[in-house]
Amino acid sequence: MEAKVIIVSIVKSNKSENNVWAVGITGEEQEQAYCKSAYKAMRFAFLLKKQTGFYIDDDSLKMLSEEIAKQKAEAAAQAEQEPQSEVPAEESAEVQQPEAEAKPKKARKPRAKKAQAQPEAEAAIAPIAQTAELLAFV
Repeated sequence: MEAKVIIVSIVKSNKSENNVWAVGITGEEQEQAYCKSAYKAMRFAFLLKKQTGFYIDDDSLKMLSEEIAKQKAEAAAQAEQEPQSEVPAEESAEVQQPEAEAKPKKARKPRAKKAQAQPEAEAAIAPIAQTAELLAFV
């Protein structure tokens, strides 16, 4: 009998033209989940591995890793192609500082600590207690 393994494959989505990642276990009729990105498919595969104890297919891991690396490279290339803002970062920091200095900060009242409040309360009660004792004595 063949051991059960977690596999990941690309399937066509019914709702759009995009491909989706299907994560499932060999020998089962239905897939466990459908993920929109390779990263989420890998996360779900590892979650499934932790829950079931089955191994993830090496080919699936390799395919997912390559796709994730490809997406990261595309994102980095796209970030480089975006135009830089007209104001350099140093000038924008200088502009923001005077605005921050112009706003006054609100002054706070110091809070009375509980430890200091208790002796004051006891000091107010002590003369009343002594008066009550003197009256009881008479």
